[in-house]
Amino acid sequence: MKEQFNQIIKSEELKDITIDLVEKVLDNNIGDEIVKEIPILKSLVAVKKVYNSYTDRIFIKKAMLVLLELGESTIEQRNDLTNELDDEDSSGAEKILIAIDSLETHEKCKIFGRLCKLKALGEIDVDEFKRLTKLIQDAYMDDLGLLPILSQKLEKAKEKKHSNYESKNIYMEEFYPLLSLGLIYQEQSEQTPIEKVEPSDYDDPGPYYRGGEIEMLFYISDLGTLLLSFYNKLFRTE
Repeated sequence: MKEQFNQIIKSEELKDITIDLVEKVLDNNIGDEIVKEIPILKSLVAVKKVYNSYTDRIFIKKAMLVLLELGESTIEQRNDLTNELDDEDSSGAEKILIAIDSLETHEKCKIFGRLCKLKALGEIDVDEFKRLTKLIQDAYMDDLGLLPILSQKLEKAKEKKHSNYESKNIYMEEFYPLLSLGLIYQEQSEQTPIEKVEPSDYDDPGPYYRGGEIEMLFYISDLGTLLLSFYNKLFRTE
């Protein structure tokens, strides 16, 4: 499959392939005239003939959902994508196929395809690509949607820094998934000064102490900041 995958990803005709055509190939419902019009489909047909179990069909569709996101990039950009992922252990194409195998939903495949496109366009480096790949593999997608919500809350908290907005409106329970994914972290605030309050008249109770509070404050990690930078490009709605 690696050879056919390489042929498809480096073909000028990638932009002409649609998910409907992929489905027709997988259903053995593709005509010779279409294959003549888009010759690269021969590679997909060849893959289907060799890998024809139900599990294979699912993987082929997942792989094509990733590749279709790269359709608007140039061959040179796609070559750069795979070449920069090459190392002594495996080729860039193999790394992408291995990553796809760990994606359990079609939604994740599309998002990973967009991540591959960002790498192909040079908008992220190899390390950022690997970190975001691992995040997409591990995360429940709805949990990642909590990050921009928290970011907005934190921005409002900065605007209202003299109020108790943070403690009243940000709850650890709500954003715990982001904590476990390494997208945010918490630190204790400095303890507020403790002061003795003396009664102001005879009717007041005796002296008492106030202050000494410590808050747990949220901060967005470097990985969270990276994800936010490309959030709209990765999670755009169709």
